[in-house]
Formats: sequence, structure tokens, C-alpha cells
Amino acid sequence: MLDEKKDFADAFMSFLKAELRESDEPADYNSHAVEIVDARNHLFRNVGRRGTDEELGVYAIRDLCRVDEDTMETVPDRQRVEAIAKGLFG
Repeated sequence: MLDEKKDFADAFMSFLKAELRESDEPADYNSHAVEIVDARNHLFRNVGRRGTDEELGVYAIRDLCRVDEDTMETVPDRQRVEAIAKGLFG
């Protein structure tokens, strides 16, 4: 059975991790945003320095992150990504 929410969350998490790796700034100072271009086909793009605008499917990267209590590093927040997936796929 196809689980669109899980597949989307996995792809979005992977994209966010790649964006954080490629960034010149630490995650908690990252001011870039990503746009969900096509949720079903897992298409995302960096839209530069912007804030979150959920209506347009644009999310500031730092809004999608949390501090890992074990490492004290800022990492993508799986729960936030899953909440977005739930909103998109019901």
C-alpha cells in the first residue's frame, strides 16, 4: 500500500538535510526557505531568503528544525514535516 504521507515526509526530510549540508550558515541562523512545488512528486526548491508562508507552500528552513537534545545540533523536525504531510494528504 502506498503511504503518500510517509513518502513525502521522507523525501522532504532528505531535501532539508541536503539544504542544511550545503548551506554556508549554521542551521539556527539559516534564513533561506524552501517551497513545496509538487507534493505528490516530491519536488522542492530553495526560494532564497524568505519567511514561512504556508498558504504558498513556502517554509523557512529554521521553522522546520528543532534542537536535538543529545547533540545540541539544529536538525530537521520530523514531527513538523509529518504535520505538513498530513495537511497536504489528509
